[in-house]
This record gives sequence, structure tokens and C-alpha cells, in this order.
Amino acid sequence: MGTVELRGLKKSYGQVQIIHGIDLTVDPGEFLALVGPSGCGKSTLLRMVAGLETVSAGEIVFNGKVVNSLDPKQRNVAMVFQNYALYPHMSVRENISLNLRLSGVSKSEMERRVNDAARLLHIDAILDRRPSQLSGGQRQRVAMGRAIVRNPAVFLFDEPLSNLDAKLRVMMRAEIKALHQKVKTTSIYVTHDQIEAMTLADCIAVLNGGRIEQIGSPIELYNNPANKFVAGFIGSPAMNFIPGKVENSQAIVDRVSRGLPSVPLADIANGTSLEFGIRPEHLRLSDGEDGLPATVLQVDQTGSQTHVIADVLGSPVTVVLEGMVILNPDEKVKLSAKVDDIYLFTAGDGKAVGPRQHLG
Repeated sequence: MGTVELRGLKKSYGQVQIIHGIDLTVDPGEFLALVGPSGCGKSTLLRMVAGLETVSAGEIVFNGKVVNSLDPKQRNVAMVFQNYALYPHMSVRENISLNLRLSGVSKSEMERRVNDAARLLHIDAILDRRPSQLSGGQRQRVAMGRAIVRNPAVFLFDEPLSNLDAKLRVMMRAEIKALHQKVKTTSIYVTHDQIEAMTLADCIAVLNGGRIEQIGSPIELYNNPANKFVAGFIGSPAMNFIPGKVENSQAIVDRVSRGLPSVPLADIANGTSLEFGIRPEHLRLSDGEDGLPATVLQVDQTGSQTHVIADVLGSPVTVVLEGMVILNPDEKVKLSAKVDDIYLFTAGDGKAVGPRQHLG
């Protein structure tokens, strides 16, 4: 297992800077997910770690050794790509063993490693098939098998599940998690799907515009986002944001006299514009007079839950209710939330403020 450190890492293409001085440490055996919207630099960052992209500034360090000048095959990393990158004219066995053959590994050792990886990934029955005879999930297992047999210090995953259908993605997430628990190799996993990151990773780094917004465990990022960007990115469906302000040292919702509960904010100046953040699963229908006035726009029944989109102060708000709740479009309702489930962000820079930022 290896330690990976990124020290002041930067990447530019001509005058355009893509990565802006990233500092990051991945501990031995840790599974780190890099998440963020398309174009935030996460795949570029991974490719620099792999040695497939040059570094404009900063250092990449493996186990205390700077590896900037080393080519990919000298870094002892194995990368699993989005498109599998299998050779169509080779069998599964030949695809998995290719790097071992090129490295001069003995035939008996190569056979042992291939068979061990195949059993681990449940593909031992298809070793003699060609990639064209495999399903998407089987092809991805073969790609992972090719990485496993190398016994790398670090696994690198570049959106490996994005080509699979929804059901297969769920299955493969479980298999990748089980695989990591068995081999315990240091892993860096790039994805735009925060559900993948939440279910797979020990630690998540949220990227935005080539910068890290926040690093922490999935629960830390969900419970205590550092800013509005992280709050809106982590969690599904995404967090709702409702305009508010500070009045008499209390955070209140704009233009609603009896809406959400007020939140004490003694250290924020009166008149400061805020945004209330509330996760869809934390909103509920109010059966009293208090609550945010809302108009139902759309109702989706999923069986175990009811997803509602409602108009609140002219903006759509998503509500997730447990069970089958009967509501109709244009119906007037009131929404409420517990004060402990309210997040507050400054309207300017989106920084988290208020009591929740101090919660563990």
C-alpha cells in the first residue's frame, strides 16, 4: 500500500490554468473519491498522478519519493478507465495477463495471478471469451482484473461505471467496495456521481474550478458542508436554497412572517443576506398554521417515498416524503423543518455560517 501526496499541484494548458495549487494526502489503504461537476479538473488530476499528464508546478509524492519525472510504468500504479480499454482480438485471459507478459513474469506466476484475480472478480468461467462476447459489467471486471494482477501500490479509477446502466452501476459499486475491503490497496476514484462517492469512499475531495472546496468523510460533507457549493453537490436530491436575511440577530426567511423557524445569529450583522439550505428529506408537510406557503407543481410516487416539487417564493423546492402521500398539482400546502436541519450560507460567498457549522 502506498501514500500519495499532492503538494501545490498545478496544471496549465498555455495561458489557461486548470488545476490551481492542490494539496492533498491519501493515506495507505485509503479509498479517496474526487468528485465535482464536468470540467472541474478531477480527471486531469488523476491523469497527472498516473503520469499521463505532465505537471506544470508542484510535486506528486509516492511514499515520500517525488515521482514527477517518472513515466507511468515506473510509478507502480494501475488505472481502470471508463471505456474498459480491452483488446478485442485477445481473450479475457490474454487481456488480464498482458502487462505481466510484457514485464517478463514467469508463466506459472502469471497463471496464478490471473486465476486469483478471476476468482476474486467472479470471471473465472469466462477467461477464454473475447470482449465482444461479454456484458458491460463483465468487461469492467476484466479491466479491474488487469489492474489487480499487477499488485500496484495505487489503484486509479477514472469514472469506471459511467458506461453501465443504473442496475449494473449499483451492482458494480458493491463489487468495487468489496474488492477494496479485500485487497486494501490505496485507491483514488474519479466520479461526477456523488452517490458513488458517498457509498464507496472513506474520504471525499470536492473539486470546483480546479480547486478543492472541502475534504472529509461522506458523513462530514453531508452533515457539515463548508459552503453552498458542497451543500448543493453532496446529497440526492440536491439541497434546496431559500433566500433569507438577518433581523434582530435571527436568521429569517425573506417575505414570510411565519415560515421556517428562526436561527440565532448573534455574530452576523443585521440586514445581511443569507440563504437557508434544507435537504429535501428534512422538509415535511406542516399540519398547523406555521410553515412556508407552497404550491404543488409535480408529484412522483416511487413506492417507498413521494417526491414533490413545489413552488416556494417563486422558486422550485424539492420535498421527499416517506410512504405514499396523495397530493395534487396546484394544491396549497405548508412546509416545515426542524431548526437543527437548517443550514445557513452567506448570500455573497456562500460560506456556511450559524450553529450547524460547529456540529460534529
